[in-house]
Amino acid sequence: MTGYGKHEGAIGSEACTFEVRSVNGRYLELSVRMPKEWAEFEHKIREVVKSRVSRGSISIFVRRQDRTSSETVVVDHNLAKQYVAALADLQSTYGLEAGLTLRDLAMFPQIFQGEQETEENPNVERELTASIVQVIDALDEMRVREGNEMARDMEERLVAIGDMVAEVEKLSAERVPAERARLLERVHQLVDEDKVDPQRLQLEIVLLSEKLDVSEETVRLRSHMKHVREDMAVGGVIGRKLNFQLQEMNREVNTIGSKVNDAEVGRLVVSMKEELERIREQVQNIE
Repeated sequence: MTGYGKHEGAIGSEACTFEVRSVNGRYLELSVRMPKEWAEFEHKIREVVKSRVSRGSISIFVRRQDRTSSETVVVDHNLAKQYVAALADLQSTYGLEAGLTLRDLAMFPQIFQGEQETEENPNVERELTASIVQVIDALDEMRVREGNEMARDMEERLVAIGDMVAEVEKLSAERVPAERARLLERVHQLVDEDKVDPQRLQLEIVLLSEKLDVSEETVRLRSHMKHVREDMAVGGVIGRKLNFQLQEMNREVNTIGSKVNDAEVGRLVVSMKEELERIREQVQNIE
């Protein structure tokens, strides 16, 4: 969602600069700054942005070129007369000695007004809208480039997680017979062989195998990874969906860590959680 766009355009005969800045945000927050003479068209600009962007903090800036060269200063003589009369009244009423000077009137900037040579432009709304569309296009170009980079990074991390899942499955499968042998050895150490209930022992072995088996978790984990890839391929507004998938993946990884009491599996679980956290950070930038 982070990005920047700029467009040089014109409203009538006036050259203007249009800028848009976007930063991460859970919801759409829109700020528009533009000349007050065009404030009535702000609602239209908001409509255009909302039709193109669904999340993030968006700032729109519309600036006109320096208009000083075409501006002339005129005197509001009626207002000046009122100030002169008011000052004279104060002087007379309070017996002030100082006389009224030009410097005194210069203290009242309201007397002097800027007059801009402008002509009515009936196409302001249309031209504003067209320029806003172009600046959003520029923003999208930047976001697409960054999105492609993020997609490549996320895919590399998904591949790494997939490799670690395969290693966990291998270690888990090797651990079942080892734990079975360990259980049998402990039983024979504690109980005379002729007193061991074979059926009960077999049941305990089955329960132990089920406890150590992480095939359900790894299958679901791979399924979530598949959905993440599919959503990334489709594109569009997928940020919240990806975030949900990552939460589910993290839940499965935690379950694997709690079921398999093995140092090597524990190391792989930590590595998978690190990769998921890096993907989650990237997803925060996705609309």
